[in-house]
Amino acid sequence: MKSFQETLKKYLDTFSRQEMYFLSDNRNLELFQTIPLNTTTDHILTKVSAINDPDVSNHGIINDMVAHILNLAIDERLKKGDLSVVEDIATATFQGHAYHLLHFASVYCNFHRPEVFPIFSDQHLAFYKKYIKENQLPLDAEKMDTYDVFSKALNDLLKRLDLTGKMNYLHIRKFGWLYAESVLKESSGS
Repeated sequence: MKSFQETLKKYLDTFSRQEMYFLSDNRNLELFQTIPLNTTTDHILTKVSAINDPDVSNHGIINDMVAHILNLAIDERLKKGDLSVVEDIATATFQGHAYHLLHFASVYCNFHRPEVFPIFSDQHLAFYKKYIKENQLPLDAEKMDTYDVFSKALNDLLKRLDLTGKMNYLHIRKFGWLYAESVLKESSGS
């Protein structure tokens, strides 16, 4: 049985050669660099449409979300790396329905600054809850569905694995999606 670090290194090496998983993301990153500001409806609509998040499009709230982002005037906060902007984008009421679109909001901010804004995913929430408890982090594991707790738990994990600064958060999201379960399975001998 390989150690966790050996297994992790194996998959990180494999991952570094997986360019095919980043074609769409690279186009979106270029788009967000071309249109960095969020001061016009057209620019925000272009970016929201490029992300094509099912929670936004399937609920028919694209235009509502565009207006919401425009009203928040987020550019200075994005520039400063203010993580609270994610929750502000995520939490809104449209057409009488309350929404908490944390994944969409984190992706939107990440494409502006992939080295600053982690991408929220509920795919591994049980893992992070266990991680918080086992490592006795000063975080409430039951609040993993908040961006603050999610970001802190993820950053602690990256620090412990010596991955801080080696990948941006877009890469970390893809790595987790592709290989997290395999790394855990192989390193535990299951």
